[in-house]
Amino acid sequence: MKRILIFHISDFGGHKQASQNIEEAIRYLDKEVEVININGMSYFYPLAEKVVGFIYNLIIKHFPYIWAELYDRNSVIKLLTPLKNFVHRVKFRRIYQLIINFKPHSIVATQAFPCGLAGEVKSHYSLDFRLFAILTDYYPHGFWLHPQIDTYIVACKEAQTSLCLRGVNENKVKIFGIPISLKFLNSYSKKEIAEHFGFSVNLPAVLIMGGGFGLGPIREIVWELDRLDVPLQLIVVCGRNSSLFNWFKRREKLFKVPLFYYGYVDFVNKLMDFADIIITKAGGITISEALCKGLGIIVINPLPGQEERNVDYLQEKRAIIKADTVEEVPFLVRGLLTHKNELYSLRERAKAVSIKDSSLRIAEYILKKQ
Repeated sequence: MKRILIFHISDFGGHKQASQNIEEAIRYLDKEVEVININGMSYFYPLAEKVVGFIYNLIIKHFPYIWAELYDRNSVIKLLTPLKNFVHRVKFRRIYQLIINFKPHSIVATQAFPCGLAGEVKSHYSLDFRLFAILTDYYPHGFWLHPQIDTYIVACKEAQTSLCLRGVNENKVKIFGIPISLKFLNSYSKKEIAEHFGFSVNLPAVLIMGGGFGLGPIREIVWELDRLDVPLQLIVVCGRNSSLFNWFKRREKLFKVPLFYYGYVDFVNKLMDFADIIITKAGGITISEALCKGLGIIVINPLPGQEERNVDYLQEKRAIIKADTVEEVPFLVRGLLTHKNELYSLRERAKAVSIKDSSLRIAEYILKKQ
């Protein structure tokens, strides 16, 4: 029986979602395969996970310029490498025992930290398994590099080139896309979705999201769009941001336009099938899903580092539009809704750079290499 061990970090967010999407595709292609999907941070460092998560969220929310200075700088990577190697070795025995007991043919990692840990253990104990690094953004950063990685799976040719310039053999880098759920391969009619959710088929729909945590100036964006002089309806996904959800609940009668708001949902694919435009942060998974559905994508406030690089790449492809301020959002939305040809072209360019069956391609390759 084939056995595959998958590592992600955090119980929320894109890295876990990517790992679940890969697991879903693997099980779809081979129902006999045995898969274990583990949060590598909480499994090996349960106390550290809370501390690291708190510090990361604090920096991203309140001091993003600090993250911008630290992200993917060679000097920072060199400085932290000895500490990273030491931390890895502290948990060598535990991961070694996990591997010996489960005997995986492959280890798949959707985040650099557990990927590096698996690579160190593979080297130290001369273990025989294939190690796959699954990148969930459009450009790699230096912490992904490890000589024991057998295959890097990336979203685009530019990511492959970036890794090769850092010394990775081109044959080790496969362009299969960022893994999104198999649900996005299906399509639902607008009429069907409207009947189910109570939307209007006669109004253009703007979907507003802030990732799993409902981050970003969502309140301000909705207020601005509510004052627009073009007909539309708004669909807001608050994610796990309960305070944002409750904010809308208290004020839903104050809005002039039809407003629909949700917490964390598992039917984003249906909302994207219905929407014409999405306003979102620039996380790799959400952006890849929106590209797959051919939405008119407006991004705002990308996080320093990986999200900014996602935006840079997709702006070069003219597949998204970036709003520099909240006040700019309604002008962009009005422009797209009143100039249908521009919206159509934007949506077509989005579909052109997407890889809809990314998870199936990744799963098929992993299974083939068992």
